[in-house]
Order: sequence, then C-alpha cells, then structure tokens
Amino acid sequence: MDEIFSLFPEMETERFILRNIELEDAVDLHEAYSDPDVVKFWGTAPFTSIEQTQSLISDFHKGYEGQLTIRWGIAEKKGNRIIGTCGYHNWAKKKFRSEIGYEIRKSEWRKGVMKEVLSAILPFAFQQMELNRIGALIHPENHGSASLVSKFGFKEEGCLRDYQCVDGEFQDLVMHSLIKKDFAQH
Repeated sequence: MDEIFSLFPEMETERFILRNIELEDAVDLHEAYSDPDVVKFWGTAPFTSIEQTQSLISDFHKGYEGQLTIRWGIAEKKGNRIIGTCGYHNWAKKKFRSEIGYEIRKSEWRKGVMKEVLSAILPFAFQQMELNRIGALIHPENHGSASLVSKFGFKEEGCLRDYQCVDGEFQDLVMHSLIKKDFAQH
C-alpha cells in the first residue's frame, strides 16, 4: 500500500490517461469547477477565480502527500487536456475504507466517460489500496450519479440529513456503498 505513495499511480483506459493533476491544468479544470451545473451536487458554489482552482489542485497534492487522498486528472489521450477528476478521499487505511468522488466538464456528460474511468479506479481501490468498502455520497437529485454507481454494484444505504452546507443551505446526501466481496461477484 505504501508503494502507492512513492510514485503517483497513473492508469490508462481506452480513451483517457488518469494522471497527477498539475497547476498547469488549472485553466482546463476551471472550466468544470466554474460551471454551476457541474458543481450543483458537488457541495460547493461555482468557482469564480482561477486561484480557487489552483488552491484545490494544491489541496489534492497535500491530501496525496498526507496519504489521505488520491485524485486523478482525467486527461484525453489526444492532447493531454484534463476534462475532470476522479479519485478517493477520506481514506481511513486502518478501517479499510474511503469515499469516491468525480466530476467532468458538462460537454463530456453522457459519453460514457465516468463508466470507463470507474472501471479502472474501482479495481485499483480494492487491489492496490486494499479497501474493503467504498462510499459514495450523492445528492438525492443527482440521479445520473446514483445510476452510475449502481451499475458497479453500489447499494443505497440511506439518507444523511443536512449532511453538508452550501451557500448557507443545508443539503441531504444519500450514502451508497460498494463492498469488496460484492464487487468481486458483480
């Protein structure tokens, strides 16, 4: 497991390279993070400055260095442009669990991007990260994300009432989970 942190783990899918996110990627990522539709269920207001995106990239790096987070940039093979991110946060190694998160530019929605990406990062979590449980906190109105994780065997566990606060508004989130033995059978 510690070898994961000796060199950032890159992966490749049919159309994408999952790689470390660099500050030079901020302009591409800002396109997603500044879009109200993309961040609607993400637990934050749309970013209004490139500095916010750069700060988030720095936070991804700090989380990785602290061995709490792995966040990949989803880069197109042609041109290496980042169209979104995916990864794991709130990694509790001794508890063998983490939470998954992802987002992509709106122009890439409904093209099978996240299905392709999750097909790579879910096995990574159970094999390299040695997780037993992956949680996915999903806004009750985010039907696309709930449908996506269910295709991989995630089960809905229940509503976490007023779990997050965005712009002064408390929001419920629904917990979904995938257990290693269920993924193996899926």
